[in-house]
Amino acid sequence: MLSDGYKPRLLLLTHYYPAHRGGIEIVAGQLASRMAAEFSIRWFAADCDLPPGIDGVRCEPQAAWNGLEARGFPWPIWSWRAWKNLKYAIEECDVLHLHDFIYPAHVFAVLWARKLGKPVVLTQHIGDIDYPSLLPRTILLAINRTIGRWMLSLVTQVVFISPRVKATFEEYCRFSRPPLYWPNGVDTSVFLPVSQAVRLQLRQKHGLQADKPVILFVGRFVQRKGLDILKRAVQTRPDWQWCFAGWGEEKPEIWGGSSVRVWRGLSGRSLAELYQLADCFILPSYGEGFPLVVQESLACGTSVVISRESLEGMTAIPRGLVPVARDSRIAEPGPWLRAIERCLAEQGSEQRMHNAAEARLRWDWSRLTENYIRILKRAVSNPKCNTS
Repeated sequence: MLSDGYKPRLLLLTHYYPAHRGGIEIVAGQLASRMAAEFSIRWFAADCDLPPGIDGVRCEPQAAWNGLEARGFPWPIWSWRAWKNLKYAIEECDVLHLHDFIYPAHVFAVLWARKLGKPVVLTQHIGDIDYPSLLPRTILLAINRTIGRWMLSLVTQVVFISPRVKATFEEYCRFSRPPLYWPNGVDTSVFLPVSQAVRLQLRQKHGLQADKPVILFVGRFVQRKGLDILKRAVQTRPDWQWCFAGWGEEKPEIWGGSSVRVWRGLSGRSLAELYQLADCFILPSYGEGFPLVVQESLACGTSVVISRESLEGMTAIPRGLVPVARDSRIAEPGPWLRAIERCLAEQGSEQRMHNAAEARLRWDWSRLTENYIRILKRAVSNPKCNTS
């Protein structure tokens, strides 16, 4: 049992820090900031980005080579010294919390923690990805069914952020404890709806016209996010205002002249302004759980056009989501444009407020944080449960 006043030593592992702007890292940062009062937290990740400044969280960037990300594989390879640092940190901690199993440092962490009898809680975000190319699709399927199957059987507790990802791994994995489904939360103090007057002011601030629809995409500028579909959609409907916020090798600004606006490096409140001013958010991606950007958009009141596959990452579909069936090998924009038109027809002040209220109800960070605190402390109190 934990003694009164003792703060368990938690080692948090992610592949990047939140400055990399990925949903996994942002979620990890939100949890860490909220759990710092209950745990003494050290956060290890690759040194590709500046670490966040979070009260009560000791961030320790580890030297790593990140050359694979440009090839579509965000797998930083840690230096030899970083591996040694990780080894010592595991020996000193009471419990580990990992986000996704697939990264090399995470594989080592689970094995070394297992050897030492340290409990490990793993939050699994990603499952199988239907890449257009057969080779990466086959490689990931094999990794999930070999290394993934093995890793998920070794940890103390697995938490899935998507029912679809959970169901995929349940087909071939055996778990130490029954796996849990908890969706990610969203910071509704930042991502929240605004009045129509403020929306118009935000459009003026960002150089957008008040009388033309604004369609927004947020995410990495890579093919897996559906950029092939978006490129053709922009060219088909140049009368709409297309806004892209993200990062990556692709350059949406060259697709449609004055109808396309691109922002890089936004986060937090500056990103929330784009959700708040938009008429519709679109994400024609594949191979994801339930993306955090969708939750952020709904929390701001903006309805979302999304792939039906990604909606399998939810137990119930909010009214503000418009699903589209997609094939990752076909870049036909027609169904997506029709879904946007439906979204525009239904969007109004009442719909926006309903979207935001439902987001607050579904994805409250306080409740989700309490869930994580409970299972992490239970793992510390019962360290032998990870060897059952």
